[in-house]
Amino acid sequence: MLIITLAGTDGAGKSTQAKLIKNWLKERGFDVLILDKWSILDSNQHPECRFIHSSLDELRHCISEMKNQSRTLFLFWSIFQSMENLRLNVSEKTIFILDGYWIKHAASEIIYGNSEDWILSIASEFPDSDVVFYFDIPIAETAHRKDDFTPYECGRNIDFTKQDFVLHQNSLKKLMDAWCGKFNWTAIDAGLDKNQVFNCIIEHIKRVLP
Repeated sequence: MLIITLAGTDGAGKSTQAKLIKNWLKERGFDVLILDKWSILDSNQHPECRFIHSSLDELRHCISEMKNQSRTLFLFWSIFQSMENLRLNVSEKTIFILDGYWIKHAASEIIYGNSEDWILSIASEFPDSDVVFYFDIPIAETAHRKDDFTPYECGRNIDFTKQDFVLHQNSLKKLMDAWCGKFNWTAIDAGLDKNQVFNCIIEHIKRVLP
């Protein structure tokens, strides 16, 4: 089993690369799963979550309206739920790709007023990643790339603007830049062409493949 985590600010290109990496690995005979915390909305995957009837858009807005600790715990609960797929689908050749994992939300929740010690103590309960790729890219570029925004990405402002996105994401990037060094992540220049980014990631993945 191998856990590959893609970390970075919103709009950094993580989801695009997750799909490319999955296809590359499957072509080489690996079983690959991309774990998504929003799978809690799929009662086929998570019948225990069938009490949630919201659309993803509504859920995202509701999360932004939640207060500090309750919001943090809800987000981390959704990630723990999605990680059940890891526990149930483990084999020697299974590779899990975690798009964002706990990292971006942990950083956001600290910026939104929660204790870093408390946040990281919860995050320590998640399974460790074998490799974390940190998508390093200027926020001006991610703001240009994105077509739509959510309140959570924009400082939890309901009537948000692109400037709200830039302000929040710059704070997010500052903290995640520090974590990249602290936790020894592999930094990737995510401002490059997507094929260049992909090739760089694959060269690192080759070194850790079972």
